[in-house]
Amino acid sequence: MADVPPPPYPPAPGSSGAEPGPGTLTPLPWETPGEPFFDAFFETLKLFIIRPAEAFARMRRSGDLGRPILYAILLGWTGVIVSELYNLALRGMTWRLMPGMHQFGEMQRFQSTGLFVALTIFMMVLAPVLVLIGLFIWSGIVHLMLLILGGANAGFDATFRVMSYAATAQIAQIVPLCGGLAGGIWALVLEIIGIAEAHRISQGKAALAVLLPLVVCCACLAGIFALSGAAILSAFSHAAGQMR
Repeated sequence: MADVPPPPYPPAPGSSGAEPGPGTLTPLPWETPGEPFFDAFFETLKLFIIRPAEAFARMRRSGDLGRPILYAILLGWTGVIVSELYNLALRGMTWRLMPGMHQFGEMQRFQSTGLFVALTIFMMVLAPVLVLIGLFIWSGIVHLMLLILGGANAGFDATFRVMSYAATAQIAQIVPLCGGLAGGIWALVLEIIGIAEAHRISQGKAALAVLLPLVVCCACLAGIFALSGAAILSAFSHAAGQMR
């Protein structure tokens, strides 16, 4: 009896419906052996920008993580460099335009700027390590949420790959001032689309897995600030009472 090919996975509810079943979609250029390095990189980048659902559908869900990690580091490193250069330029403009800055001597200005430049260079050099650490931590958090929500239909590799390719949003850093915020929102959108495609779940459940940790984190920070503010206010009130 002839072998019957297995049926493709059912489309994720709320996803594009494009499925990487046998023979239906070619792999990403970045994951295709023998493709020229730069051509594969820029073709994959363009695909995630223009057609992210299709790109995530073509993404491998298991196997060697070297290529996704390299993709994330290249884009994350570029984003950090651009962001730090903008910060350096903004600091220089602040020194020239802000009133009262002329009161500081040239030596103080040189020392302050020199320290800032040193920290900027340090961040640029350390960026690949920070990107990799952040990638593993965030992937682990989101995958844990998927396990809790019953949406982890693929392994950790699939979640990690989604987060790696969501680094595409780092190119938004080229936009001055608002690039960081725009890139952060774009990254969340890519992660939701990618999680839905990779784990064959609805985009609603994918959004819950991605956004719930952020909501919890913001709530905890708000609670900490509220408690800190109350403690400071109480200390001031106590001190004012003793001075009377």
